[in-house]
Amino acid sequence: MLTIERYLTLYGRFASELGAGAAAEASLEKIAEALYCTERNAKLVLRKLSEEGFIEWKAGRGRGNRSQITFRKDREKLLLDLSRQYAEDGDYNKAFHLLQNFGEGTAANEKFMEWMRGSFGFHKQQGKLADVLRLPITRTIMTLDPAECIFSFDAHIIQQICDRLVVLEENTGRILPCIAHEWECNEDATAWTFHLRKSVLFHDGTELTAADVVFTIERLRSGKINSWIMRSLDRVEAISERIVRIQLHKPNWLFLKYACSVVMSILPSGLLGQSEEMFWKRPIGTGPFQIEEWNSARLLLEANVQYFQSRPLLDQVEIVHVPQHEALKANVASWKQLICNPKQLAVMEENGWIKLESKNVCTSMLSFNMQRAGLQQSEMFRSILDQLLDRNRMIRELGGYRYMLAKGFFPKSEPFEGIRETGCDEELRKQIVRYGFNQSPITLCSHTSNEADARWIQKQCTDYGIKMQVRVESPENVLDEVDLTLYSLVFPEDEVSLIESCEQEDSFLKRLMTPELSVWTLDRFDEALACRNSPDRMAIYTEIEERIREEYQVLFLLHSKFYTDYHPSLKGVRINSLGWIDFKHIWRA
Repeated sequence: MLTIERYLTLYGRFASELGAGAAAEASLEKIAEALYCTERNAKLVLRKLSEEGFIEWKAGRGRGNRSQITFRKDREKLLLDLSRQYAEDGDYNKAFHLLQNFGEGTAANEKFMEWMRGSFGFHKQQGKLADVLRLPITRTIMTLDPAECIFSFDAHIIQQICDRLVVLEENTGRILPCIAHEWECNEDATAWTFHLRKSVLFHDGTELTAADVVFTIERLRSGKINSWIMRSLDRVEAISERIVRIQLHKPNWLFLKYACSVVMSILPSGLLGQSEEMFWKRPIGTGPFQIEEWNSARLLLEANVQYFQSRPLLDQVEIVHVPQHEALKANVASWKQLICNPKQLAVMEENGWIKLESKNVCTSMLSFNMQRAGLQQSEMFRSILDQLLDRNRMIRELGGYRYMLAKGFFPKSEPFEGIRETGCDEELRKQIVRYGFNQSPITLCSHTSNEADARWIQKQCTDYGIKMQVRVESPENVLDEVDLTLYSLVFPEDEVSLIESCEQEDSFLKRLMTPELSVWTLDRFDEALACRNSPDRMAIYTEIEERIREEYQVLFLLHSKFYTDYHPSLKGVRINSLGWIDFKHIWRA
């Protein structure tokens, strides 16, 4: 492999325009410079390349006779063959690195991506009777630690390798047993007792006990990003090996749904004696799949054959990280390979593929940075910005999966008069000038996935005389440096997800709102959790939403749907609330 890479390096330096078969002038000094080595080592490389038939080297003899090198192998074919070999060995990073470094001026990258396209989906593993599902992703797995997880894809993978005490049945909303087979609470929902199944095994064969549950909850409350879920915890104790009691400071009638959250995935006590750093390089749980390999290029999951809720029908799931710039060039989003899709709502068949439409939606919103000086501190400015953003026009002009203006966190069918739906208003322009809102620039930050929306908002502001700069990068890294943040939220667990979005330490809502509003929302959530009936809780959530909207600390923008396609030969396709396929039930007819 190193020989070929050296050949490609020299080819790119001396023959990129001439091509294979033509003689190029190349001094030993320049060759050593290209290879970042001494002239002595350069001679050794040239000899090896010559012996293996890659080049013909003619050293210049005497004054005026220059050395010549002739490249015998076609660069594009070599690139394609080597990158394929790297990919087949599971080393996708090397494959993409090779193409990025040496592929310019060739069609090797396009041909490789076309070859990759055919490698995704369902297939049989060579030499084994193993069913494998290979999927491409363009995002990086940030963490598999439930206590630190904030992204839905990370949460989805955690669900494949870990279990919770109970689970939420998405179609019915019922709480079903999982690690716990039975549970009860006291009269005011401050004490919750869980009875654990026998013979639930971690991937290393260790049996799960109450000590593992106690460890998980104590660890979760100790300064983690998701410590919000244990905010009212008083103590957790193992009554016996199979019984755990959780005592709360305040009533929480939603605690069973808390226990369904990925955040509360149960870990082995003491992380099996490993350090945090070592354990999270290859974490284990009790889930239907276990990690065989995990690096920046791919995640390889193997079926847990001892899984207590029946063995997965798939033997292996391979998730390949395709760099975003390569994915864009190859239009990876069009690959119909079960890439990202929420809960099934409708099924259509088109050109032999089955299309799923999501039930859950994605809600986009603008949060003003109330911790930073600037125009956004003026409620008048925030109100004007809200009025000049015509959501319906935004849907018409941007299209895609945007389908409804957002009146709040969740879609609502009833009429609502709080959002302007018509555009140009001369009075708004006068107010912008009158209050000096056209003098100082404001900065909006957006992730790449929301860039089109951010540019649309920027144009609207510019048309009204407001100077807006857009930074397209991960907002979580620059929240303190920007005035507005555009982001999207999915609420897979409804009430719990809403509370999480306002209470999680790293959430945009919590970090950007005023301290007064943040404290008030916590108090209101405590009142909601003390309500046994869902309608009473929902009334409080509506009150929270109305205050956020009335103070213009958040501007609700649009609701978007999700779709995906899969081949009808795949059976058992179930879409979870996080927007991904449940790997456990998939099989091929």
